[in-house]
Amino acid sequence: MAVSPEEAAAIVAAIAQFTRDTGSVAAPPLQPTSPWKRAALLEGAGYAPDQTPTA
Repeated sequence: MAVSPEEAAAIVAAIAQFTRDTGSVAAPPLQPTSPWKRAALLEGAGYAPDQTPTA
């Protein structure tokens, strides 16, 4: 069974609409942490400001 170009276009349009309706929203880009905030977080976690924690 062959599909006409119009039917194929309708299927593609329906899939695109479904993806837009049900797809997840992209997260906003991460903002760089200010050096002051990073130093405060590291200090609060017990690290020296020039020490990088390892996971």
